[in-house]
This record gives sequence, C-alpha cells and structure tokens, in this order.
Amino acid sequence: MILRRLTNAFRKQDWFTVVIETLIVVLGVFIGLQVGNWNDAARDRTQEAIVLDQLEREFTSVVEAAKEAKVEADISLTATRQVLRAIRDGKEPEDPAAFLQTLGRAGGFESGPLEPVTLTELMTASGLSELSSPDLRTALIRYHETADYQRELASLVLQRVSAPHDGFHDAIYVNPDFSPELGNRLERYDWALMPGTRQQFQTIMYGKLGLSYGIDEQIARGEAVLAEIEKARK
Repeated sequence: MILRRLTNAFRKQDWFTVVIETLIVVLGVFIGLQVGNWNDAARDRTQEAIVLDQLEREFTSVVEAAKEAKVEADISLTATRQVLRAIRDGKEPEDPAAFLQTLGRAGGFESGPLEPVTLTELMTASGLSELSSPDLRTALIRYHETADYQRELASLVLQRVSAPHDGFHDAIYVNPDFSPELGNRLERYDWALMPGTRQQFQTIMYGKLGLSYGIDEQIARGEAVLAEIEKARK
C-alpha cells in the first residue's frame, strides 16, 4: 500500500508525500528491528537467568561437598603422618588394631567434588561469553582451573597409592571379604615390611597436602562464584 502511494507521488512529483511516505517506511523498519532486538535481549536475559539458577544450585552443592571432603582429607592426611612417624621411630604401635585402621585411612585419599556439570558445559561450548557479568566469568574460570588442578593431582596420588611394588601392598593384607558394614578393608599388616613403605607414604603425603590445599581453593573459589551470581542478578 505504501509503495503504491510512493509510486503515485513520484509520478505526480509530490515530493512532500514522497518524504513523508519514505519516513514512514524507514521508521517502520527501525521499529521492527528494535522490537526484534528487544525480543532477543529478553530471550537472552531469560536464558541467562536459567543458567544462573543452575550454577547457583550446583555450586551450593559443590561448596558443601568440598567442606565435607576437607574433613575427610585432613583425617587421611593425619593418618599418613602417623604412619610415617611410626616408621621413623622404628617402634611398632602398641595397639595393632588401631594402627591397622590408621593404615586404612592412610592408604586412601580425598580429592574433593567434581566440577559442576553446567560449568563444564559452558567451558566446552564457549558459553561463558554469553554471561553478561565479566566478574562472574572470571570467577568461573578460576574455579575451573582449580578443578583441573585437583583432577590431575588426584590422578598422580592414585598412581602412587595403587602402585603394586612400592611397599604398601607388600606390607598390608586386604580383607577379601571387605564390605562397608564390616569396617576396615585391611585384614592385617607385616610390621617388618613397614619400613619399606616410607618412600611411598612420603610421596603420598606430599600429594595429600596438595589436595588439601586444593580443596580449600575449591571452597573459596566456589563461594566467590556464588557471590558473583548474586551480584549478576541485581
């Protein structure tokens, strides 16, 4: 309809009408584009709100899990220190049953919770760029770096704990009938072979110290993410 009026105005050389009709067309296009941009922005805000909710739920769980893991990690680290002190002193502990439990704790480790699923998806799909808060993006990247550190260090510690010929598995005997209800997974140990486990336990202790520090970082950086999520909502 507008194009027909423009054509007629051109034929009649009615320049005032041409200008008015042209302005109407330009204004209509502008308004249409602006409405589209508003719709896109609203859709982006809605999607970001969903992502923020997911991140908040997952990081709340992660921080709580990390705090629980920290307790277990410190118990395991303390047990490793106790085993090394017994080997250093060269005297078998007076309570073999209690020492067997200490060996069980010393032979395990805690690396902390896994990286939240939503963060992993954002990192792999370059979705971080879609978050409007630069501070939140930075906090998420920092947490991701800590999670990577924990995963790599835990793999190294596992290699040392499970190494078959480094002493520990020569000196201890695993209970083949072990179940969570029965308690300690170890059946007995050979004190005469315990000095041969010193090097392995020393290496494990270094790894556990790193893991304990890493869990502290997970807690601190996880809480930083939650704080930035709260700011991003304002």
